[in-house]
Amino acid sequence: MLATFLRVLLLAASCVPAVAADAPKGPYLADLMKQPANRAAWYGMLAGETPPSWVEDYAKTLDGPPTPSIAVEANGQTHTLAFTCKANECSDNQLFVLFSPGGAKAWGLLITGGAHKWFGAPDKTIQAAILDGID
Repeated sequence: MLATFLRVLLLAASCVPAVAADAPKGPYLADLMKQPANRAAWYGMLAGETPPSWVEDYAKTLDGPPTPSIAVEANGQTHTLAFTCKANECSDNQLFVLFSPGGAKAWGLLITGGAHKWFGAPDKTIQAAILDGID
């Protein structure tokens, strides 16, 4: 699934309209963040954490790669997995955010130079859902 996700990211970045039309139809993270429940879940996920400044800035600017979200299953429910990355340093600074149905909760996985940092205290099931979604 990571190969598919990365392929979609590459196609979106290359702006090839004919191929990009085959991309998943989920909303972009910026669109998800415009919904009050998701925005509150984002801030709840980061409460008490010290994320990199580009992650903090994302919520203010909503400026990131135009990558559609995907649906992933966890605990018998369909969650939304969205993605953003640091401008001009995307390959080594990636953030995957999983929103629960209705945006009541969010969990994140920050991958920086291969190191993983979790936000929002995801349990093993949520961690597995995020990792499966990016595989």
